[in-house]
Amino acid sequence: MDTCNVMRMRSLSISTLVSAIVLLFALGVPLFNKAINPSQDVAGESFELGRVEFTAPETALLRPGLFRPEAGQIELTVGRATVNVNAAGPYHYDAEYLAGEVTRLLEARPGVNITEARECVAANDVQGAGSNFVIEDGTGFICAFVEDNVRFEVSVSGDTLDTATVVHIEELMGTLSVKGS
Repeated sequence: MDTCNVMRMRSLSISTLVSAIVLLFALGVPLFNKAINPSQDVAGESFELGRVEFTAPETALLRPGLFRPEAGQIELTVGRATVNVNAAGPYHYDAEYLAGEVTRLLEARPGVNITEARECVAANDVQGAGSNFVIEDGTGFICAFVEDNVRFEVSVSGDTLDTATVVHIEELMGTLSVKGS
């Protein structure tokens, strides 16, 4: 082999090695960071889901990839509970009807038992409707609201819903409002 080909092979080997190292850091470090810290602290941060706004309570963590404002969805962890907030419009029925729809969907799931009605209040004293439920590995509740033809629901589940966690979730619901209402 002549010297020119040897130099090309050596340059190619070095550039391949450098590219592999750069690729390893570019892809590996973010994946490693997600594995170590899969949730982001969002306590006190404001969010918008379409026209619905709210503020995350103390101890709220955002699960990566589960904030989809264009779809009107977000999933948070508050204490040991999973909290889903969904918003959509236009909606032309009241909160009682919406809560009934959501309750029927819950009842259709195996292992879910609706236990009792729940009082739900959003910002500006917007009255909602909801239900408590028991699931195989814990408890939960849903609250449904309708304001200015926009529907928004909060569904909560966890292995235990201690008083402090429920208070924080109710604080979140107390900040839910529709822009322009």
